[in-house]
Amino acid sequence: MVGKHGKKLKARAEKLGVADSLIMGCINGDDAALTKVGEMGNEGERILTIMPYITDNLSAFIKGTEEYNKGLAEIYKQAGASGIAIDKASADLTVANLKYGHERSEIGLKLASDRTLENQRYRESIDLIKLKAYIDYHLSQVDHLAASKSQLARPVKAQLDADRAYEMEKAKHLLTYGESSDLDLVPRKSFTTNKLVQAFRTAVSTIFE
Repeated sequence: MVGKHGKKLKARAEKLGVADSLIMGCINGDDAALTKVGEMGNEGERILTIMPYITDNLSAFIKGTEEYNKGLAEIYKQAGASGIAIDKASADLTVANLKYGHERSEIGLKLASDRTLENQRYRESIDLIKLKAYIDYHLSQVDHLAASKSQLARPVKAQLDADRAYEMEKAKHLLTYGESSDLDLVPRKSFTTNKLVQAFRTAVSTIFE
């Protein structure tokens, strides 16, 4: 009689190809059963010997495949990031070159504008300097003419004063001496009849007419 636990073991053994009949055949000396069991033993020894290597190699292959796929994923991820970085750097370079060209153009335009403004400022400054010099010269000429005329008027004014003084003295002399008066005794100054003064006045007047 086989117990409940024994039945389970028997079922597992039969599932693996180890039937009671095979065991009994070996016990009874059946060549076929013995040959089969022997072959099963050889196969089992091969499995025991080779299986660890198979396990190690297949495990290594599976792990290697896993690492390979992880590596590819990391490479593709890094390649994508690097590609974006390269594209961004290229775009930045393009913008930088464009900005450089624009700034050079702006500098050229500013330089041309500054040159134009400076040339205009210089011309206006020169014109103002010339105008000031002309006006200063004109004012100087007017001042000089006025001063010269003032000097030329001095003998005339002196003569007017002298004539007035002479008339007063003459009147006093006549009132004092009556018919005994002698006007030759009353001195009379003559500033404008002097030939040297007249010649000087004529020459100077001709210059400033």
